[in-house]
Amino acid sequence: MTTIHTTARLLSRLARLAVLAPLVVAGVAAQAQGALHPEQSFEAAMQAYQDGRYPAAYGRFVKLASGGHAEAARIALAMHRYGPQLYGSQWDAAPHQLRDWIAAAAGTGAAVAVAVKP
Repeated sequence: MTTIHTTARLLSRLARLAVLAPLVVAGVAAQAQGALHPEQSFEAAMQAYQDGRYPAAYGRFVKLASGGHAEAARIALAMHRYGPQLYGSQWDAAPHQLRDWIAAAAGTGAAVAVAVKP
């Protein structure tokens, strides 16, 4: 092979690599973020709550609750219902989320005292 041909081939491969590298890095990062087992994610949410980082805790509980995690759903419902009184914040949730969380929390055997407005 000629040097020109070899150089052109190498540049072509490098160009493909330059296009694919960000996608590969993004995929690895996404896997790393989702790598936590639900119970590890729940523990992280509880730690955020115990540390007084309530917005971060609520976000984590919401994510778990939306995936059907019963205990996270119960806590997200309580934080949503009592947000202004206990945390000085009103936590957002769509009506469909509240219904899903109530259904998930019902599996805990715990009483769920949350009114869903139509």
